[in-house]
Amino acid sequence: MKKSEKSDEIVFTVKTESLENFFARGKKTAKLLDKGESLHPRRIISFEDPNDLIKFLTETKLTLLAAIRKKPDSISKLAHKLHRSRSAIDKDVQLLESVGIVESEYVVNPGHGRCRIIRAIDTKPIKLQVETII
Repeated sequence: MKKSEKSDEIVFTVKTESLENFFARGKKTAKLLDKGESLHPRRIISFEDPNDLIKFLTETKLTLLAAIRKKPDSISKLAHKLHRSRSAIDKDVQLLESVGIVESEYVVNPGHGRCRIIRAIDTKPIKLQVETII
């Protein structure tokens, strides 16, 4: 990959790791910051259990994410477009929002009060790297 292409994408590493490794990584980062060293931004989503990682990377979540990236929309409209229940979309959005891939914002919906719009955190392409040991 060319160096210029690297800045044109967001890289999320999705992996399994033990609790000990998670905290060791945090301590290493803290020590680098204490020394005043600059850090390369990283986005890591880690799971202790490989089954939880598999639940996270479902086809329905990836399809939802693609729809959100194409056009930010409300949960109801996303549910209608994707032929899924509103509650299932809301549950997936909450998970994607909790790990920082999407964000939601309440906007005025004339004649109907307010509506929650779901959008991707960035317009750059997302590259998911999966690392796991089973």
